[in-house]
Amino acid sequence: MKRLIFLAFVGVILLSIAALGYKIVRGNAEKDATALRIRTLPELHFTQENGAPLTNTDFPPDKALVIVHFLPDCHFCQGEAKEFSAHPELLADAHVLFVSAAATQQIREFAAAYTLRNLPSVTIAADSLKTFGQTFGTASVPTTFVYGNAVNGKRILLKQFNGETSAEAVWRSFTQSTTH
Repeated sequence: MKRLIFLAFVGVILLSIAALGYKIVRGNAEKDATALRIRTLPELHFTQENGAPLTNTDFPPDKALVIVHFLPDCHFCQGEAKEFSAHPELLADAHVLFVSAAATQQIREFAAAYTLRNLPSVTIAADSLKTFGQTFGTASVPTTFVYGNAVNGKRILLKQFNGETSAEAVWRSFTQSTTH
């Protein structure tokens, strides 16, 4: 009887290890697939504040594209928005897209509170289909993606920032790529 209990215990442990290993391998494969998918800017399907659709063609190809995934009630998102608003000169050569899955009214209030519309080129959008996290592999906010100018219709990911990011760090990520 003791031997049977011991074998059952060992079996449970081995099954647990196998399941954990599978989960790790599967997670790494998903992470790699996401990294490959966002290496170039994926198709964007968001909604502008006025209700109009927003896609990749709505951004000037000769400017870097900075995408900030945020939630209006996130303290770190608020800090990043304040930082961007305080240093508009650093983002003058980029188009900044703030995207959130929050309600449109909350997004508008956030944009107004942090004077985001005062930035040189800014778009505020709703992720009404709630696909941003899955497409870009984000699990937390803010997450900021910096894509370079469009070349042959494609934008290459220059840098991804997880967590609150300074305007200077974002500026460096797109200016250094154009000077080298």
